[in-house]
Amino acid sequence: MNNNEKERIAEVQRYLALDLSGSRELQDIVDLAAEICDKPIALITLLDEHFNWLSVRSGVDITVAPASTSFCRFGIRQDSVLVIPDASSDERFEANPLVNKDPHIRFYAGAPLTLSNGLKLGTLCLFDVKVNELNPLQRKALTILSRQAVSLMELEMNKQQLKKQIAATEAKNAALTRIAYMQSHDIRQPLASIIGLVDLVKSDLQAVDADWLAMMTTSTDDLDAKIRAIISESMPDKDLKLIRFNRMVEEIEDYAILMLDERGNVENWNKGAQLLKGYSANEVIGKNFSIFYLEDDRQRGKPELLIAEASRYGVAKDEGWRVRKDGTQFWGSIVITAIHNENNEVIGFTKVTRDLSPKTEPVDEMPVHS
Repeated sequence: MNNNEKERIAEVQRYLALDLSGSRELQDIVDLAAEICDKPIALITLLDEHFNWLSVRSGVDITVAPASTSFCRFGIRQDSVLVIPDASSDERFEANPLVNKDPHIRFYAGAPLTLSNGLKLGTLCLFDVKVNELNPLQRKALTILSRQAVSLMELEMNKQQLKKQIAATEAKNAALTRIAYMQSHDIRQPLASIIGLVDLVKSDLQAVDADWLAMMTTSTDDLDAKIRAIISESMPDKDLKLIRFNRMVEEIEDYAILMLDERGNVENWNKGAQLLKGYSANEVIGKNFSIFYLEDDRQRGKPELLIAEASRYGVAKDEGWRVRKDGTQFWGSIVITAIHNENNEVIGFTKVTRDLSPKTEPVDEMPVHS
């Protein structure tokens, strides 16, 4: 897989996290494409390495199909509308079950959904079970509608990102407001007491005796308590609990516990992960979790498939051979769980790995698990 294709699939995963099927505007575009072009089926599809996701549909109920049988894998290779009048006479589809078996697809037309960065997510496409064609006006309309669909999708992506930024900014501003208030009110009194006690000694108005030390200790303890309160008040209580929980997780040694971003890049790394996989946190944070998989699994897109499964169903489970930093392999059981925000959007994943290998290393090279 070349870098451009990896970037394209990463973009597809980002857009799959959006609820495109709930967009009235995109549904209108799909319905209009079917009506203008006089075709029974119209779709907005997002194509990743393994699946063709039918995100917005007219005339069909299925939501996902294998990428291997997809017509759209040819459609995204074009910069303009791809039209296949009769798939049964096209050698690219001679072994395709969608053509040779039910529903016996014959006609296909697909306009690529090209983002402003040049990457293609999928297509706005049409199907028919009879040989058909598009006239020049219909081709132009399909092209215009595909551009409009992309504009709406990018607008929705930007809107979601803006919501996250606003929420983060509001949280920071609220914390700063609380800090400023406590600094200006709560700290002033114990700090003034300390300064006054020091001035008394400097002016020879007070000896450094037991009474002075007691007053100084009281004022110092009071100031320390106020500072601790500021630290606590500067973040919600749930965040403090989360910090304590994260520190507990970091110390667990029997399980490799990772936090991944929405693209599968490592964001956090506990002690168990370092012991099991051999990487320090500095070596692995920021890298994609696919580095722990055998080359054969990476070629088949297994890491991306597990991420897609967790995104769709909330959790993905797997067992298989994994690779440590030194190249040795171990048999691991993994669970990937999707993390959602308040809008039920996938914003990352947790990944827990347990080593199920025998405690003694095998003599022969471990087989590749498929």
